[in-house]
Amino acid sequence: MSDLGKTSIAAALDALAAPREPAAAGVASALSAAAAAGVVELVAELAAKRLERGEGANGDSPERMRDLAKQAAKLRARLLSCAEEDGRAYARVIKSREGHERARALDRASDPPLAIAESAAAVAERAAEVADAGNWTFTADAIVAGELAAAAARGCAQLVEANLADEPGDSRPARARAAADLAGRATRTAADRAAAARGPAVDSRAG
Repeated sequence: MSDLGKTSIAAALDALAAPREPAAAGVASALSAAAAAGVVELVAELAAKRLERGEGANGDSPERMRDLAKQAAKLRARLLSCAEEDGRAYARVIKSREGHERARALDRASDPPLAIAESAAAVAERAAEVADAGNWTFTADAIVAGELAAAAARGCAQLVEANLADEPGDSRPARARAAADLAGRATRTAADRAAAARGPAVDSRAG
């Protein structure tokens, strides 16, 4: 699965489902987290406009929201790149022979899902910050983006652990779990705060 940034959603999903393709759960997780990053870009820009009108709840600035949007855009690009790296790495695992060659392929295939987990955690943190900026209808979109990213981080943590099950001294499973835990905490905190602040929805998603 190459050039994912130029591939239609339908084509990407077809490739995920095709037995001939090397794509697997790591690619799916990266695409989910990249979609979440795109949502964060959107809601951060919407939040910036609301804050410019003085509608914020916690003293956040429009400049901070726009910075978060830029960060989310970079994470989205990074996650697409990680998806392609993961697909290539998994293809090498499939082609490898049992023994040392397979162990080496699994070792190398552990880096992309770790990068996905850590990037997804960064997306979840930024989604939580946007969600905490105000009580708007699109706050729910920020929370959903965080949940998608957190799920991607959890999934990739499992992949790293599975790949390195025979390498107890490797630090990457712990790093991936830490990223997943961070993403989960950020998302739960944002959801709890939004629930506490939620009142009658009176605004719309329009800028």
